Amino acid sequence: MQAADPTRIDWTTVSGHRAGRIEFKRLLQGTPGRPDNFELSLVRTFPDYATPRHRHNFDQIRCGLSGAMNYAPRKDVVARSVAYFPEGTFYGPQRMAGESLVFLLQLGGASGQGFMCYEELQAGHAALAARGTFAGGIYRAADGRPRDGYEAVWEHVHGRPIAYPSPRFEEPILMWPAHGAWVPSRGEPGVATKLLGIFSERGLDLRAVRLEPGAVYAPPPGAGARLLLVLAGAVRCDTQEIGLHGAACQAAGERICVSSTAATELLVIGLPVFAD
Repeated sequence: MQAADPTRIDWTTVSGHRAGRIEFKRLLQGTPGRPDNFELSLVRTFPDYATPRHRHNFDQIRCGLSGAMNYAPRKDVVARSVAYFPEGTFYGPQRMAGESLVFLLQLGGASGQGFMCYEELQAGHAALAARGTFAGGIYRAADGRPRDGYEAVWEHVHGRPIAYPSPRFEEPILMWPAHGAWVPSRGEPGVATKLLGIFSERGLDLRAVRLEPGAVYAPPPGAGARLLLVLAGAVRCDTQEIGLHGAACQAAGERICVSSTAATELLVIGLPVFAD
């Protein structure tokens, strides 16, 4: 099991292919090159952060913690909301009205194209910036042709045109977990869950979990990895303490025991499963 304590991680920047200020605390990472690769971060945006309308060849999940992270005109991820951005689905333009703080999970989608790790993103951005210009989320090389900044970097890193999967959804899916009822977990006193959704044949699974003080939650071993994000309170995963806005990764097939040291709420994400 991996665990991340945000108090021990510095804020940093990642690439510069978008416009404005956005900072990351990189919490947990998957394995580059695999279709189930992922990157989980705490992300804060500032009023000048902006992107054009665009899409990706990977999935994203954003969980609002404070402020409002805009993702399209009149559409925001705010505290206690969760948004799923499926691969191939357009969103934006993004324009921030103020600061925001979110959990951001970027991960390989059902098409199996995986997710380009941040190290590749930064190296690709640096290489392209040396021969062209990034401005407003758009890249222009010497020929002046405008291209989406992320798309340009991806194609440079991989040496081929990007192939977007056909969108399965018209737009990102914004969820309000507070509007659902808690269901007691059988055999786990003091534990309750809310299923938010299961997506695609790969089984991306989103659910909220609530633990009363002293309760014990034992997520069953699965065929894929599972992420546990602390939205409120604190837990102990086996021997590791995980506080507010920390996270843990339960590996495929791994057994873990999660005990609450205070009234706690988690966002639990079962990552998509790909055949070997």
